[in-house]
Amino acid sequence: MNQIEHHVRIGQIKTADAGEVLKTVLGSCVGIALIWRRHGKFALAHCLLPEPLAAERTQEARYVTQAIPRMLEILGVSKEDISELEAIVAGGGQMMDVEKPYVKYIVGTENLRVAKQILETLKIKIIAFEPGGEQGTKMRLDTSTGDFTVERIPRAA
Repeated sequence: MNQIEHHVRIGQIKTADAGEVLKTVLGSCVGIALIWRRHGKFALAHCLLPEPLAAERTQEARYVTQAIPRMLEILGVSKEDISELEAIVAGGGQMMDVEKPYVKYIVGTENLRVAKQILETLKIKIIAFEPGGEQGTKMRLDTSTGDFTVERIPRAA
């Protein structure tokens, strides 16, 4: 039996039912998965930047600061349910030359820092934190088991 696979693209949040797969490919973007095993609910966000520069509000996952609360909303998580959640954070690779004078911050590193900070503030248990280093990352979550894989993608020369 083939599993239904959902590819999560930049700025998207996708959910899946048990028996499906959520997957994404990341560079400096960060992937954040939330797992709610008791209810069989799973979500994956593909975040481009840590936070908006202005008061821009989106309903998707463009920014880490907006994606995590939106995922909780989509999954129907209440404050009482937070302790049941598990999170996986991956990606955030250093994909650009950071020695350039126009680089304000290292996007991937900042994406990871903000994701971890928000999850810790909300007291969501992080079961895997997989920084991309200087490589890309493939992230895959099998919702039938809750198992996940994080695979490195070597940088092109």
